[in-house]
Amino acid sequence: MTNYRRHCTFVTAALLAGVLTLAAAGARAADLTAESRVADFATFAQDFTDNYAYLDRAQKPWLGWTERYHAAVLEAQTPERYAAVIEAALDEIHDFHAEVRAHNPHRWLPVPTFADMWAKEDAGTALVVAVRHGSDAERAGIKVGDRITVVGNQPLAVAMAARLTASVDNHDQQAREWALLSLLAGRADEARHFTVRGHDGAERSVTLQLERQFDRPAGALASGQLAGGISWIRFNNSIGELATVAAFDRALEQLRAAPGLIIDLRDVPSGGDSSVALGIMGRLLKSMLPYQHHRIPNYGQADIERNWFEYVAPRGPFTYEAPVVVLVDRWTGSMGEGMAIGLDGMGRALVVGTTMAHLAGAVSDFTLPRTGIDVAFATEQLYHVNGKPRQEWLPPVLLPDAAAGAGAADDPIMVRGVAELQRLIARSSKK
Repeated sequence: MTNYRRHCTFVTAALLAGVLTLAAAGARAADLTAESRVADFATFAQDFTDNYAYLDRAQKPWLGWTERYHAAVLEAQTPERYAAVIEAALDEIHDFHAEVRAHNPHRWLPVPTFADMWAKEDAGTALVVAVRHGSDAERAGIKVGDRITVVGNQPLAVAMAARLTASVDNHDQQAREWALLSLLAGRADEARHFTVRGHDGAERSVTLQLERQFDRPAGALASGQLAGGISWIRFNNSIGELATVAAFDRALEQLRAAPGLIIDLRDVPSGGDSSVALGIMGRLLKSMLPYQHHRIPNYGQADIERNWFEYVAPRGPFTYEAPVVVLVDRWTGSMGEGMAIGLDGMGRALVVGTTMAHLAGAVSDFTLPRTGIDVAFATEQLYHVNGKPRQEWLPPVLLPDAAAGAGAADDPIMVRGVAELQRLIARSSKK
């Protein structure tokens, strides 16, 4: 089994800022000869075959990668084109939790990090079911219930057929959802052009600028109080930053007397780091408890697997013991999803919101030895402590998708979360 570096983050803050580039990868290893490209692609295919967490999938396109992409590898004489070949192979598994870290400028942007709307395929259109608050899509007036009929200059069905790959079943629901969301997120070096049909049936052209902008407050988190002393802490896509733990500690110190706490995880699309998640959850526990189950199938051999439960240990000068509600939505990704299932499984919080991003597994990074390209994909399956796969878990208080999101003035998830927290506070006061 190849050695690898394990991460629980989908996209780091450095990647979001564009710090990790192909030039940086080239500085580590500039060998892009044809021999090295061929050798490293074979290494990539073998690493995936040895370590991917979901090798039991019905369709296994990775088994033909080395042969099918050989000509493309020989033609890919620049770092950008070589990265694009590996990206094309990973596209065949329709998994947003798999990517090339050293990105080429023309890459398809990852979901949910760069997604500003969520949609489902319906009657040949993309029916918008959620719009990210503070996003370009919201500023352009795209609303829940709108239908996207044209992407670029292609009807949606044509654009989706082009995004899907011939090596797998294009009728598979997971594949089609992946293609649709990828098209809506777009490419890194292109503005997005859509034809949108509104509720009244009228169509209009919408252009979303090249540079994505997502409004959020400065700092790792925001916090405050509501009527009745209920407090809230919202993370600003920061659970991948170690300094967030100290920021959470400071906020909790200010809010320690609150009769109830809302933890808002609706702006963590890039996932995060286990150390940060453990640090946050540890302030809410008085004893060590398991929060998720890890499983590595095919651990060194096809009929051997490795399983373990990961625990959260209490930490800090005091434990916050009052009731807690966690808010989630489509932009709760990866480690954010892990925190949600963990706090639910430990019986420490009630989770309220919509379906989450449903990113599968814990991700590891593999550095290809000659070209220095970093490739990431899931190597561990993750489960709620009750045995439910994380990517299939739903909040106990499940709400329909909505336009409003974290920080919005009209925020039905927050309204429901407050109501549920008040109910929990009332119940606890009677004990």
